[in-house]
Amino acid sequence: MSTPSHAVAPWRLLRLLGLGRSPLSLAAPLVRPLVRHRPADGIAPIRVRCAGIDVPLEAGAVAEAFAHASDCLVVFVPGVDEDETVWHQHLDQVGGTYASRLSSLLGWTPVHLLVATVEGEDSRSQGVAVAAALQLLVDAWPVDVRRIALVGHGTGGLVLRTACALQDLAAGPWRDRVSDVVLLGTPHLVVPSGRSLVPGGRLVDEELAGIVTEDRVDAGLDPLPGARYVVVTARTRLQQSRVGGVVGELFWWRHRLPLRARRARSLFPTATLHHVPTHEVGLANHPDVHQALVTWLA
Repeated sequence: MSTPSHAVAPWRLLRLLGLGRSPLSLAAPLVRPLVRHRPADGIAPIRVRCAGIDVPLEAGAVAEAFAHASDCLVVFVPGVDEDETVWHQHLDQVGGTYASRLSSLLGWTPVHLLVATVEGEDSRSQGVAVAAALQLLVDAWPVDVRRIALVGHGTGGLVLRTACALQDLAAGPWRDRVSDVVLLGTPHLVVPSGRSLVPGGRLVDEELAGIVTEDRVDAGLDPLPGARYVVVTARTRLQQSRVGGVVGELFWWRHRLPLRARRARSLFPTATLHHVPTHEVGLANHPDVHQALVTWLA
């Protein structure tokens, strides 16, 4: 899969301008065609979905898709290359999704935003595209948006982190309306990149200990001021097997030792860590997370 050169050029320009300081008011006209652009396989890099269909980020299409739109948006971003069906896991056991419950109980309007991998683009470019898509969505929303909550799953949370770090000088930017950022199973610790001390150590770090390396994420991004961040982790996954528990704990604490060169730093320094028990039921549709979301977003 290849991306046309005319579609890649704006991303390069944005990176030269500096990701963390790019005003979205200037970036949005460049990004709008890319949000709509579809690579050769027919999958757009950023897609807004409602009831299983793609929604163009235009006022008429958004008003038709979200006919009962409220002034509170909860935006769900699954992991990169995942789709909205990830939130339907264990539906028969849980009895609903985060989207359905927040809509019925609290009146939030759920929006699904999907991020696809495009050859030649990285997580920074994905974050820029997500930020631009969210601004276009708010601009096209049928009613004035009062509040936005962002819910990311896995790597989708890392993309949201980048999107939130952009500086937007446009009138009424979407970032000013974000009240909550909830990250489910997103790596929340970062260590310098380098060769792992043991085979498979990097995988253990990321999967068992919630650690990611600096070559995969920008460690220097600031959180949104005024937004509540919550990182939901499942510590019991370290104990699913004796071997996994022992190895996972060793890697978890090894990066916290002050004399180690690869000491971990928090990607979300203002976040509250919320631990939930998990066995067969994952964080994408977990009963404890249901209860917590209703409390946080009330």
